[in-house]
Amino acid sequence: MIEPIKPIILGFVQAITEFLPVSSSGHLRIAEYFLGFKTENILSFEIALHFGTFLATVLIFRNDIINAIKGFFLGLKDFKNASENDEGFRIAFMVIIASIPIAIVGFFLEKYLNDIPMHRIGLNLIITGSILLLTKNTDKIPIKKDVFSTTYYNVFIIGVAQALAVFPGISRSGMTISVALFLGLNRDFAGRFSFLISLPAIFGALILSLKDLKSFDIYYAVIGLITSFVFGIIALKFLISFLKRGKFFHFGFYCMIVGIAVYLYFTTAAVN
Repeated sequence: MIEPIKPIILGFVQAITEFLPVSSSGHLRIAEYFLGFKTENILSFEIALHFGTFLATVLIFRNDIINAIKGFFLGLKDFKNASENDEGFRIAFMVIIASIPIAIVGFFLEKYLNDIPMHRIGLNLIITGSILLLTKNTDKIPIKKDVFSTTYYNVFIIGVAQALAVFPGISRSGMTISVALFLGLNRDFAGRFSFLISLPAIFGALILSLKDLKSFDIYYAVIGLITSFVFGIIALKFLISFLKRGKFFHFGFYCMIVGIAVYLYFTTAAVN
């Protein structure tokens, strides 16, 4: 039996890092290591954490989700017109296109992701930090794309960026928002779209995880879900505000520092 404070801390870590561009999977692996978190079935706890952040995303973007679902089904009657003029339909279709790469990559690589060594997570965080720092100059792009000027090719590239984030230490939101900014999307749409395409990715990962679930620890699951949901809402609102102010690249400094520290710690530990 472990102390109740440990799952609360991990729920907090998952919630904050799921939305901030610093890699939730990487931070969760690091936190579990240093906290010595062990349960008979840690998978049930991690499923609950991700479900909590999934619900937080749905709550914050509920209007976009409802409009996208309505627009998609109504737009099927006249695909060409809806694709050109209906925002809800375009977002729904863009989400589908952007979800294709991670569905393929996640299906084939899912069983290998938990075996990545800790020092590699450090290197991945350094990669994430480097990409985030490059977004500092995206404000110089003269014309900003919105829902209608963003192409389906653009969103597929953003989807490829999301697929790369299956590796712990590579931030999903960091990659998708950064690439969206590189492609010239305005900050508001870049942020909204990044989290809308996270929903199929998170839901798909949850479904894949269920096949390996042998038992369910309700105590830790409830603690993890509530903690990740509450703090997830706070973190998501914070990131949206930070992105609008053009300070997104600041997270790059954090990722670089943590990445270097993690890499040096675990490479040194391996030598000793």
